[in-house]
Amino acid sequence: MDASDALIAALTGRTATVQRIESAVAVRTRLVALRTDLGQAAAMLPPDGGRWRSEAADRYAERLHELRARVLGGVDRLDAAAADLDERIRRMEAELAAYEQAERDAEAQARAARAAALAEEARLARRAEERSDGVEARP
Repeated sequence: MDASDALIAALTGRTATVQRIESAVAVRTRLVALRTDLGQAAAMLPPDGGRWRSEAADRYAERLHELRARVLGGVDRLDAAAADLDERIRRMEAELAAYEQAERDAEAQARAARAAALAEEARLARRAEERSDGVEARP
């Protein structure tokens, strides 16, 4: 687990779960859709077109160009957020896999300990039986 992940889990009391991963994937899907919509909106805005016929048209074109630049900046921020979310999803999946593996390992150790205890009980029972057979055989 990443140190920041451990800190977040400690502060919030929340660790990686299948539900949190699914929720993050759903958010990622919405980010992609929003990014696509913003990218299409930016494509509809004209790039800097130089001079127009009037000063008012020039100002309008400048504002459109500024709007286009801001929308493209938003697209870049959404791309960065999606990349960060992808990394967080990957880390949560790794954390969950490590937790599940630790549970499987603990269960295997418990089964091995139970098997060893049963084997020891069987050995002691055989030994006690051998001793009792030896005592009964003596006249």
